[in-house]
Amino acid sequence: MKFKGFILGLLLCCFTCVAFANVPLMPIKDLKPGMQGIGKTVIKGDTIEEFNVEVIGVTGSEAAGHSILVRLYGDLIEKTGGVAQGMSGSPVYIDGRLVGAVAFGKTFNDPHYCFLTPIHNMLKLLDTPASRSGDWLPKSTGLLAGGFTPMGMEYLQERLQGLGLEATVGGGTGTENVGELEAGSAVGASIMQGDLTLGALGTVTWVDDKGNVLAFGHPFMQRGECNFFMNKVWVLGCIPNLQSSYKVGNLGEVIGSFTQDRASGIGGKEGKAPASIPVFVSVSDVARGQNTAVRVNIIEDEKLVPAILDAAVYNTVTKTMDRKGGGTARLHFEISGKDKDNKLVTIDRENMYYASSGLANVINFEMVEAANILSLNKFEAIDIYGITVNAELTDEVQVAEITKVSTPKRDVKPGDKVPFEVTLKPYRGKEFTKTAYFTVPKNHPGGKMPLSVRGGSSLAWAQKLLRKQQEEGMPVKEKETKVSLNDFVKKFNEADKNNELIIDLASGVPSAMKAENMPEAGLAGMLQGSPYKQKKAFDFIIDGDKEITLHVDK
Repeated sequence: MKFKGFILGLLLCCFTCVAFANVPLMPIKDLKPGMQGIGKTVIKGDTIEEFNVEVIGVTGSEAAGHSILVRLYGDLIEKTGGVAQGMSGSPVYIDGRLVGAVAFGKTFNDPHYCFLTPIHNMLKLLDTPASRSGDWLPKSTGLLAGGFTPMGMEYLQERLQGLGLEATVGGGTGTENVGELEAGSAVGASIMQGDLTLGALGTVTWVDDKGNVLAFGHPFMQRGECNFFMNKVWVLGCIPNLQSSYKVGNLGEVIGSFTQDRASGIGGKEGKAPASIPVFVSVSDVARGQNTAVRVNIIEDEKLVPAILDAAVYNTVTKTMDRKGGGTARLHFEISGKDKDNKLVTIDRENMYYASSGLANVINFEMVEAANILSLNKFEAIDIYGITVNAELTDEVQVAEITKVSTPKRDVKPGDKVPFEVTLKPYRGKEFTKTAYFTVPKNHPGGKMPLSVRGGSSLAWAQKLLRKQQEEGMPVKEKETKVSLNDFVKKFNEADKNNELIIDLASGVPSAMKAENMPEAGLAGMLQGSPYKQKKAFDFIIDGDKEITLHVDK
């Protein structure tokens, strides 16, 4: 083991010498308080400018990692208002030797002071962060969001909170004629590209002639092995802020991939773009005669895809509606991927939704759940290769409540197709009647057969099931069944829809009718219904529930 460690260390030393043959490095031990140097960054366009640096001292240890405390000063620093978000990764040189990268500053303190991440740490992309006080924060963890409306930005912030991220409005996607990357250049690491963009802006610390790039000087999201777009950046300017100034820029052309996101920075290579998921979103507002179509690519990250997809669709919906009111929506989405055996796995789902206010807040629930099923399922990794979302909105209340159910045929036989006249009362409209059918199970033992006639959106029905469960206790599961991912997908695709009229056995299934495809025990099984459930879809949402009892003559 010692021999292996020696060889590994020798190889690392060799790599360091080769990689930095044209950039001399300054080790931690050579740093002294009071040393003067320069840093490089971009605060406008793609022009690299210099600022002055004074070494204050070194904190940490060899075991826990070192950080270098410095003071930044000079004309450029006065323009930026001190250390700004987006300056992270800015290389610092003393006597022509590369020391490290701007990485951490302290909120509400003198913005001229910050920590550097030593360049040797960045080269190795260490897994363990350097020891530092918890209120010293990375200077570029904020995301730049391009193409988002004010409502979309507010919603995006909510979705990012759980990921420990924060977003500000970015400039857009244009990058003018940005030059090649070099130390001090602005660079982007993004998780979404296209008509909407989402990514962080930082600074290149080092680049070699093979296109290997080190940047930021601190983690982006500390994902370890990662899959981020590497973008050219055109800096629009530096925005003063009482908490922390920050750069604003346009995330432009994808020029490669960032593949490492660790404590000491991010690293990657120019050239091949990372694998990503193409997403197409089309939203039409019938009331306004408006349509918005958006195309984006989201990085393949199972924890990020559901949240970013949700935000992208919400933004497109609110942009098209251009209001906070309610209404009715029809949403159709398809998420396609391949399993470990290269077999197609698809969730294809359409449903209708109504809300008296905040319509955009209710229509994405199933879509996000579907994305979670495919991205975070416990069975196997799914390679998602495409997502399509289509939404149609109206300010009308397209909801009808069941007020009466009747049938001309109460006495029936197994196998009979029984007609039901269902009276519906639309919102502020006149009652009307629709006919639906239920086929009596051929294996019914005879006797009374209570049926539930309900709408797919009936909350009252769900509440009745909850009360039933509380009164009768949790049903005992008769046998264990193995569940697969395909089972989840099938159940999701076939789940009740809000615009469906549903007729099903109202109170349990007689033992003589038990089938192999019986639902699981508990509330989930009760919600799923019996294997004999029958549905009919309409162009409006159906609410309410009624019961009717037939007599089966065996």
